[in-house]
Amino acid sequence: MKAVSSILVFIAASATCALALAFPAGGLSPALAMVSFLAGGLLAVLAWRATDSGPGRRMTPWDTLMLVVMGLASLRAFLWLIYPVGDEWRVLSPNNLGDLSIHLHLIRYLAGGVDFWPASPILSGSPLAYPIGTDLINALLLCLGIPVEKGLIWAGLLGAGLSGWSLWRWGGAFALAALLFNGGLSALLLFQEGAGADPQASLAWKNFFLSMFVTQRGLLYALPCGLFLLSVWRDDFFGGKPGFPAWIPFLLYTTLPLFNAHAFVFLSLVLAAAFWTAPARRRYLLAFVAGALLPASALVYFITGRFSAGGGLHWAPGWMQEGNAWLFWLWNFGISLPLLLLLAVQLARTRQKKALCFAGTGLLVFFVCCFVSLARWEWDNTKLMMWSWLVMAPYIWTKIILPLNAPARLAICLALFFSGAVSLVGGLDASHGYGIAKRSEMDAWRNAVAGIPNEARFASVPDYNHPLILLGRKVACGYEGHLWSHGLNYKQKLHLLNNALEGETSWQSAALTLDVQWLALRNMDLTKTEPPGDLPPAGLGVLYDLRPLLKPTGTIPEPLQLPPQSVGLSW
Repeated sequence: MKAVSSILVFIAASATCALALAFPAGGLSPALAMVSFLAGGLLAVLAWRATDSGPGRRMTPWDTLMLVVMGLASLRAFLWLIYPVGDEWRVLSPNNLGDLSIHLHLIRYLAGGVDFWPASPILSGSPLAYPIGTDLINALLLCLGIPVEKGLIWAGLLGAGLSGWSLWRWGGAFALAALLFNGGLSALLLFQEGAGADPQASLAWKNFFLSMFVTQRGLLYALPCGLFLLSVWRDDFFGGKPGFPAWIPFLLYTTLPLFNAHAFVFLSLVLAAAFWTAPARRRYLLAFVAGALLPASALVYFITGRFSAGGGLHWAPGWMQEGNAWLFWLWNFGISLPLLLLLAVQLARTRQKKALCFAGTGLLVFFVCCFVSLARWEWDNTKLMMWSWLVMAPYIWTKIILPLNAPARLAICLALFFSGAVSLVGGLDASHGYGIAKRSEMDAWRNAVAGIPNEARFASVPDYNHPLILLGRKVACGYEGHLWSHGLNYKQKLHLLNNALEGETSWQSAALTLDVQWLALRNMDLTKTEPPGDLPPAGLGVLYDLRPLLKPTGTIPEPLQLPPQSVGLSW
């Protein structure tokens, strides 16, 4: 545990130091990145020296097997997270087409030296509303000259290694399988439609490794950090000896909102449950929470865009069910729900305080998420339901499955994990690969905007893989799926942008409201838009200077002559 705690402290301290220094420094820089990593390294050394090795845990053959599977799946997923094929950048997972683009956007945007707390790069007039911790670490690496693609791969492999160890430490082989192989009965599609069927397509309860761990980059830190804290609290609150100085869990918990808000919420609920189930530690818990309240609240304030992002809390009984309710729950969860019901009965019967603290919290959160949507998109409840499932996993094993005979245990595990295992193999199939960008097109746009300050904002067609998005430039409105899921109030500005692009509204009236200084049109956009000036010679796109439109009324020449710039590779 010494190594894991030290690495987690290094990441948390480096990100927090960079955030604190970026405010007075006016943004990230190579010098700031170096200082941040040195500060993180210093605290990591202190954590290493202050931590006891503790007793080792015996590893069974099943533990070894699941760790190997976790390692192989992670190598496949992250070594091919983003990779070049000819003139194209590709991603392995279709889930990453939209998700990875927003992270590429944020990493390059933050590394560009923008003022902190940054304005939103995907919506004019709004502050950034996102937990940027993992992207901030990658931005620091980029400031030090490490290409963003390599940085993403390194971060993925490190996060996978930490997560695998933390899952094993929390719940052994069963907890690892709960992440890798969760699923319902969707593998039955293979018997109906053949090997080409996608078992995940019709599910709401998707494979966590594919749908969340590989795509939600905050989990690369939040998952091992959260499981580490849960393991420490399990030992500390219920008779064990954690072997850690108090400042380590305090630092990790307090800074967690910067990386993942859902993990912070779930762990806070566990602390509330511990206050009830571990009365001997109430004084410590009160001091711990009181000390964390101000810094953690400050981070929540920033990652919610100064509390401007709408949460979308609403009543949604049945979660995402449509049509036949019984078929939805059976198809998605299989025997998972009966096992959770048996666990609830067991907890109510035994009332063991440690199990009530952790598994009881997991059951409560899971139940609430089945009836209340905590975000605009109901599927986002999965980000909390995943924590419930993983925290309950070791208790499902020890209290429900382990007391059975070997054949019964094997049958239950097959029924529980077979479908998810099929989904994992299919999701990591070597024949996959989806284009996210043309390398030549990105080079052309990088050259075209090289002399334009990073604080400038562009009007562009709101696609998730627009070159300016992938290059980290600010746009008037980004991809609508990102705007909506981040809880931003975007509809009026997106409507105005679309009207201006289509020629229904003049750029003279739209530019000021959208706070844009430049208009960027790709060749593919020119047939769908109304350019504000003549077209330059053919290229990959056109760049228009809109700054004359922002001058006071009466100083704009008539008719307005905008000097368009061709975007191409002639340079």
